Amino acid sequence: MTGGSGLLGKEIVKLNPEIVAPAHTELDITDPGSIARALQKYAPDIVLHLAAATKPPEHEKNPDVGLAVNIIGTANVARACFAYRARLIYASTDYVYAGAGPHREDEPVTSLYKFGWSKLGGECAVRMLDDSLILRLSFGPTPFPWEKVYADQYNSKLYVDEMAPLVLAAAKSTATGVMNLGGPRTSLEAYAKRTRPDIETIPRPDWVPADTSMDLVRMQAELGIHDLASLLIHHA
Repeated sequence: MTGGSGLLGKEIVKLNPEIVAPAHTELDITDPGSIARALQKYAPDIVLHLAAATKPPEHEKNPDVGLAVNIIGTANVARACFAYRARLIYASTDYVYAGAGPHREDEPVTSLYKFGWSKLGGECAVRMLDDSLILRLSFGPTPFPWEKVYADQYNSKLYVDEMAPLVLAAAKSTATGVMNLGGPRTSLEAYAKRTRPDIETIPRPDWVPADTSMDLVRMQAELGIHDLASLLIHHA
């Protein structure tokens, strides 16, 4: 697993401490030689690629971070997986969707800003491999980390401890192509209030998509999930 020190990576390692998650000093996705050495050393059957530059404002100020890490870095990982015959699982984002949801995996995609484009660039590299799976995710830390929340924004967002088991299950599946992962359609306000009941609501800025909620029919079929509400954890 790349990105083991990140928010999602740490949660996945809690679920399965046997997962090999090399530190950045051992596996740097911007260095093809580093990736090759790690795959040669560990000989994985599956590579779960989570490492990414994930702060949208940084991409608007400096597109090089998205180019180097999310696009070229992911292409580096894809080439290594092809060379070493490893299955590649890639964590993408729901921010590749625009317009009214729920969004299906096979609909046209776009992005309102450069972070989304950088993740779509990574998706293009991953789709070059037959044995690969792109996971379009929507999740955040527990509790909701901000003092205020945007109104009128709808999504399928889960907290990271709710998302981690889904990612792990998808990685172990035989599914290929693209799969949405998330929970029941909700407003960002309702999502935030699950962990911060008294949070203040503010108007949604134009750059935030109005509706990135996702169609989860494929996720439910592939992972055997009958009730989306069962994915929600009560956070005291």
